[in-house]
This record gives sequence, structure tokens and C-alpha cells, in this order.
Amino acid sequence: MKAPEHPSELLRLIPDLQKEGILEQGNSASIRIGNRVWITPSDVNFTQFSKKKNPNWVELYLDQTSLPENSPRFANLHLTLYKERKDFNTIIHTTQENILTCSMAGETVLPYLDDMAQIVGPSAKVVSFGETEEALKKIVKGIKRRNAVMIKDQGAICGHRTLDDLHAVCHVFEKACKSFIEARILGGGKPVPWLEAEAIRFVYQRKYSKQADKNR
Repeated sequence: MKAPEHPSELLRLIPDLQKEGILEQGNSASIRIGNRVWITPSDVNFTQFSKKKNPNWVELYLDQTSLPENSPRFANLHLTLYKERKDFNTIIHTTQENILTCSMAGETVLPYLDDMAQIVGPSAKVVSFGETEEALKKIVKGIKRRNAVMIKDQGAICGHRTLDDLHAVCHVFEKACKSFIEARILGGGKPVPWLEAEAIRFVYQRKYSKQADKNR
């Protein structure tokens, strides 16, 4: 799986992301190639957007300080994460049902499933959104060593190196949040122990890193 080379790759994936509930009205998706970023505009109709040969992407540079009027709400956060996480080439803001519920609960989601520890991280934190430098730093810290962070009351930001991997993160995290909610309501479930979750994540990242090197 290679890093994306053109924004059309994200465009082709949007219909599937819509069908699966990963992208909805008010969400945003972006792709980074070099020091340039293409992000979906504010109030985008994803169905119409994905059908266009030349959609009206918001085109940005990583060092850009002022944003166009049609930039989505989290555009500056996308840029900040790209600058801080060199391993991120694509980012999605998603409000899938269970992810949104957990973000509103404001509680760190622990992995009740091994694949969350592996693909998302040993936990998923909740951080309040803000545009100040301090607020953005807290979000960056919240996603450190992870591929998702919840934004209080607003779903989650997910990021990865490739589109396929990002797609997997969104799926796994939604499933993990569902398991977390059910365990809290019904009881009986036990999260993966912290040390084991860290080990699972470490092994996965080492294997992923080796595979990524082969694909370069």
C-alpha cells in the first residue's frame, strides 16, 4: 500500500466512505502530497462532489497562515496534524454513531478488541477543540502514538499514511467504540490490559513500518 499520489485517489473513495457512514454532511477529508494539502470544502455535498471531474477542493500549503472562506471548520487542525505527524498523508473527521457517542461521553475509550490496540492505538483520548496554539497542541498530544483522537462532542479525527489504512482505522474505531459502550452498559467485558495493548501496538507498527519501506 503506497502513500497517495493524487487527490483523485481520495475522490474515488468518497462514495464508499459515504455508504459506510464514515463521511457525512459537516465532516471533512483531506490528502497531503508533499507540502500541499487538498481538503473538502465547508458544507460540501459529498455525493455531488465525488461525481465531479474537477471538484472544488480547498487547496492549501502546510505553511499557510490564512485560510480561504470555504475551508471546513477543522482545516487548520488538518494542517497542524500534517506538520506534526509526518506519517499522516490523509485525514478524516468522522461522526459515526458510536464514535460520536463516545466523544460526547468525554471518556477515554479503552480497547476491548485487539484490533483497536493494533490499528487505532492502546487507547483513544478525548480532547476539546480549539483554534489557539495551546488547544491544537493538546489535540496533537492526544493523538500521539495513535491514529485517532476524539474531539469532545464532535466525533473523531483519524489519520494514516495511506487511504486503505485510514479506511481501516475508521472502521475499527467505530467497532471499538460500539464494544466499549456495550461493555459499559451491559458489563462483563474487560479491556485489553495496558501493557498488552502497548505490546500489540508496538508489534503492529514494526511490521507496518517494514512493509511501508518495501512499498516505497
